[in-house]
Amino acid sequence: MPTLTSSFSERLFDRIVDTDSRICLGIDPRPSAHPLTHPDRFGHDPAQVAKAVVYYFQAIIESTQDIVACYKLQSAFFEVLGVPGLIALAQLLADLKAKDIPVILDAKRSDISSTAEAYAKAYLDKGVFSADALTVNPYLGMDSLAPFVSEAQKQQKQIFVLVKTSNPGSQDFQDLKLADGSLLYEKVADRLHDLGKDKLDSLGYAAIGAVVGATHPEELAKLRQRLPHSLFLVPGYGAQGAGSKDILPAFDEEGFGALISASRSLTYVSREDDFADRAREAAEQMRDEINEVVEEALF
Repeated sequence: MPTLTSSFSERLFDRIVDTDSRICLGIDPRPSAHPLTHPDRFGHDPAQVAKAVVYYFQAIIESTQDIVACYKLQSAFFEVLGVPGLIALAQLLADLKAKDIPVILDAKRSDISSTAEAYAKAYLDKGVFSADALTVNPYLGMDSLAPFVSEAQKQQKQIFVLVKTSNPGSQDFQDLKLADGSLLYEKVADRLHDLGKDKLDSLGYAAIGAVVGATHPEELAKLRQRLPHSLFLVPGYGAQGAGSKDILPAFDEEGFGALISASRSLTYVSREDDFADRAREAAEQMRDEINEVVEEALF
């Protein structure tokens, strides 16, 4: 793995320029969703299923690596495959590191004290499950974020903190009104801004990013104002219903500052052997749709 001498956002900016893409392609293995990885094909042997998953996504990575900015691996879909799934996760992480392509591990980790420190080391240091960025949950309090922030800054990496998520039930707690009239997710955003504003890279971004769903475009616009120094990871595009115009508020005035994530709508487009080619076509269409609205807004 190359030595990291620049921040995550600086490396990401270079990728966005090189690929002309703001897409984060999500890797969420669903073996039953394609005949080539279906458990029935392997007699439900977990090791063989996990191996097939690796080959499937290696083909998609090979087909799309020049047109997406980064990849996001969802740990739960690997964990459900047991030990073979964890080996598959480590293999795909290693593949992406070898290609020097930014990779986010979507694990939504959170804990306190030494346990949080262990999670931070596992996913942001140099181990087999380490990535360039990690999603984390802030709702145990600011002390639960401290080890992740510290490790991300030390390693020139990134955390993406859940602020306003794309699921309909996010309003149950995230939209609760506080005594001062603000909403809970707004308070979380303000605390993240305060936490990261004094340690910015050359692009003006902190190692503390935010997860904000594209299914909430009004909130997305408000949070971009509250978090001017945070990269946004924006799920909800495609299968969850958000379109290119919904994600526009996530970007800064230069058309940077956000990654638009899609998984199923890019990786399970075809049930035939042409799945990698179809994934490329879907990613190209998504890239062009996003670039069109961003460029219109800029010019």
